[in-house]
Amino acid sequence: MVLKDKTIAVTGASGMIGAYICRALLARGANVVGVVRNPDKAAFLTREGVTFRRADLADARSLADAFVGADAVVSNAALYRLTNLDWESNYLPNKTGTENVFNAMQKHNIRRAVHISTIGLYKFTLAYEINETSEQLNGEKREGGAYRATKQLSEELAWRLATQYGIGLTTLRPSGVYGARDENIMPYFKLAMKLPFLPLPAIGWPLVYAGDVADAVVASLESEKAIGQAYNTSGDTRDFADFLSAWHEASGKGARVFKIPVGLGIKISSEKAAHDLGFQNRPFVDALREIFAEEPGLLR
Repeated sequence: MVLKDKTIAVTGASGMIGAYICRALLARGANVVGVVRNPDKAAFLTREGVTFRRADLADARSLADAFVGADAVVSNAALYRLTNLDWESNYLPNKTGTENVFNAMQKHNIRRAVHISTIGLYKFTLAYEINETSEQLNGEKREGGAYRATKQLSEELAWRLATQYGIGLTTLRPSGVYGARDENIMPYFKLAMKLPFLPLPAIGWPLVYAGDVADAVVASLESEKAIGQAYNTSGDTRDFADFLSAWHEASGKGARVFKIPVGLGIKISSEKAAHDLGFQNRPFVDALREIFAEEPGLLR
């Protein structure tokens, strides 16, 4: 799909990842429709060229109205809160919301979608590198907790409905995502960096910049090869000590980080996305400098 002058609807556009997706699409000349519950939350995107339509994932009719005229949909909205372990509050947006999104697409004969999933749908292991064919959790049995289980069910449903409706689907599976306006992990990093020094065990966990995930969304929509494919869009397996050391380098302030060697970590392969989509991870320092420029409050 050539994105210039195409209308792309993005659910969850006011969220952290959604804002990056909108900007990446605008940069390719697309007309971007942000589908959100509260447009006021991302007024800055209106100034940048995003048109907002108010809708709720739980309200099938409002979603159908919001998708009028769209050439493709980025199904990005979901609930992710580190502290929210409640099944029903995760199930409604993550599973029921996905069903409503694809039904609304079918109503308007929209035949292209990118669905934002997660590496959390896999059964994690230290024994080998996880790729797109690795074993997944059983969401029906609520394995992995409310968020991971409902996201597994969500992607499974997306594939089923895409097949039923003839929608060309690509799913992206990011790892832990960081970026400006993040309400999950960045506040904890900010608190940690207020310490004078910070000893951390070198336990590897892949962190990915939201801007790199957004670039993968654009590449997926522009590539016919990506239709019918799932891609891990994961960060390199670095440890939190590396990330916070980069924070110190990018900001010139904050805790001095001391790494305690451990040698453990989850490894996720993004080679398929690199090959098909040109996916790559920005260095932590470069990404963090962009984030601090947009959200200087992280350094106060």
